[in-house]
Amino acid sequence: MTQEPPGPDNRRSRRPSTIRDVATLAGVSKSTASRAIMGQGGVSPENMEKVRRAVEQLDYVPNQIARSLNASSSAVLGLFLRHTRSPFYAHLASAFEENAAVEGYEVMSLASGDQPDDANYRSLMLMADMRTAGIVVAAPNVDPRTIRQVASRIPLVLVSQMGQPSNPGVPYVAPDPREGGTLIDHVAGLGHRSIALLSFSPEQSPTQWARISWMRDELEHRGLLAGLERIEPDQDLTDVVGELHRAGATAILCPSDWVAFDVLAAAARQGLSVPGDISIAGYDGVPPFDHEVFGLTTYRIPVEAMAEAAVKLIDDLVHDNHVDAGGILLRGELISGRTVGPPPAGPGTTDAS
Repeated sequence: MTQEPPGPDNRRSRRPSTIRDVATLAGVSKSTASRAIMGQGGVSPENMEKVRRAVEQLDYVPNQIARSLNASSSAVLGLFLRHTRSPFYAHLASAFEENAAVEGYEVMSLASGDQPDDANYRSLMLMADMRTAGIVVAAPNVDPRTIRQVASRIPLVLVSQMGQPSNPGVPYVAPDPREGGTLIDHVAGLGHRSIALLSFSPEQSPTQWARISWMRDELEHRGLLAGLERIEPDQDLTDVVGELHRAGATAILCPSDWVAFDVLAAAARQGLSVPGDISIAGYDGVPPFDHEVFGLTTYRIPVEAMAEAAVKLIDDLVHDNHVDAGGILLRGELISGRTVGPPPAGPGTTDAS
C-alpha cells in the first residue's frame, strides 16, 4: 500500500512535524531551516524557497514559544551563563543585554547552575531550537563536546573563557591571563618576596586556572612563589591562611574577589592584621567589590568590553561576516586598595622604601 505524502488533509493521522523534518525535506541544515522560517539573515534565496515548500508540504507550525515571538520582534540571542548569583555574571549579563539591544537583538538567558553536562546540553539545544539567531556561552564548565555539537548547528561564541583546543573554530572573548602579572608587579614592587596563590581546580574553573597557572610560572621564574594551594568552593580557609603565614608567605593572591573576602575573614580569625601581617588581593573588580568602602586590592576584568566584543562576534557570525580564527583577549586595570601594603620586616622581605 502506497503511503500518502504528508499534507493538510492527513495531518490528524500523523505526529506534528518538527523543524528537523522541514530541514530534512528541504535538504538544508536545521539552523538554516530555522533562520529561514524566522526570517533571519544568512539564508540564500534558493534555500529560502526550499524551506518554504517544505513548510507547506508538511503543514509545519513552529512551537508555541517561537510563535509568541512574532515577525515584528527583534532577533533573539541566547546567553548561557554559569550562574546568576555571582556579581561577575550578573554584570556580564547586564552589559551583554545593553550591547545586544544596540544591535537590535533581544536576549534570552539561561543559567547552568553547575548542573551535569547532559543538562547543559539540553538547555543549549533548547536555545538552538527556539528563535535564537546565535548563542553566547559564558559557562566554562560546559563540556567541549557539547560546545562542538551546538556550534555545528547555530552560531556560537564563548565569552569569559579561553578557546578550547578541541574546538579551534569556535571564537571566544576572554580576559588576558597574562594580566595576572599586573598584580604580581604591584605586590612585588612593595617588597614582597614570598607570595602565595590560591586556586580552584582546572575542572571547577578553567579560566581562572589559565590565569593562576601563568601567575605560578611567573612567580617561580622570579623566585617569589611561596606555594599554590588548591581550595574548594565554600571551604573554610582559616587553617589554609594560618599555615601559609607560618610558612613565611607575606601576601596571598586569590582567584576571585569572593575568595579574597573569605581570606580576609580567615586572617581575622587567625588574629592577623591586613596588610600589617599579611597582604591579600582579589581578582574580578566588579561592583560592588570595587567600591572604596571595601578597600580591596584587586584586578578589574573588563566586563563591559567583553560583552561588547561578544555581541560583535556573534552578530558577525549571524550575518556570515568574516571572523578571524582564535579569540580576543582583553586587558583590565589594577585597583589599588588597603588590603595590600609593604610586607612586615623579617626574613624573606625587602624594604621597598
